[in-house]
Amino acid sequence: MDLRQLDSFRHVVREGSFTAAAKRLHMTQPAISLHIKALEQELGARLMERDGKGVRLTPEGEALLEAADRAFAALEDGRRAIHQRSAPDRGTVVLACGDTVALHLLPPVLKAFRRAWPKAEVAILNHGSQEILERVLRREADVGIVTRPPRLDPELWSRTLRQDPLRLVLPRRHPLAEREAVSREDLEGRAAVLLARPAETRAVIDRALREVGVEPRCVMESGNLEVVKRYVREGLGWSIVPEMALGPADLKRLVVRDLPGLPARRIVVVRRKDRAPGPLTTALLELMARHLLDGGPSAS
Repeated sequence: MDLRQLDSFRHVVREGSFTAAAKRLHMTQPAISLHIKALEQELGARLMERDGKGVRLTPEGEALLEAADRAFAALEDGRRAIHQRSAPDRGTVVLACGDTVALHLLPPVLKAFRRAWPKAEVAILNHGSQEILERVLRREADVGIVTRPPRLDPELWSRTLRQDPLRLVLPRRHPLAEREAVSREDLEGRAAVLLARPAETRAVIDRALREVGVEPRCVMESGNLEVVKRYVREGLGWSIVPEMALGPADLKRLVVRDLPGLPARRIVVVRRKDRAPGPLTTALLELMARHLLDGGPSAS
């Protein structure tokens, strides 16, 4: 068993097929197949089954994948630790977050980080909350920023950065735009444009609307909040969006109202408990606390 074989195995699982794994690794498909066959022969167990939808791991394959992920993560941690000892002001911090966080929360943090650590890099991975949590758990990201789910994996350390209220947004020419107060009854039967499932924010919005007794007539969905806001501006319907996603330009182009009973999202930063943060990650976490905690310099 060698690292190349394990890497091929991991890529087949992640990419969902031998063909995609070969393309990603710049190898031939027969070479990938030989790696998997060699692993199965050495271990005396079948690791995966092919079906019409791709590949499916056997219980033995699941066990090997978990062990392989730990092994590659340990190798990466060792490489980074050695690099940081030789060049503590250099290196890369991998940060996983959603588009809205990257657009509206991170700029002041990243500007401050660049001033303090000009030779370091930050790699940003844009995903939904569930994928962010998985990336951190798999050690593919040093830290993640997510909307806190109802249950958080016990292997993760977390810190709440801020509460992010949900706000009702309307087109400027909407029949309800002139009202200073909008009730849930006012929204009944009116077209809505909502963030698409399965985003964690959509789950928060759905729960919030149920709690205030609103059954939205959703006529359009998008997985991108910027698209949702644009469609609202165009008059396609009302929406519920996080306050964090409303920039100065949005406040000029949209009508923003409180809807009684809407809760706030909890925005949290996470990292693995068993992965001691290096100096760069520690610095980034400290800057997040300074700029993003409610009441910090960038809080609004």
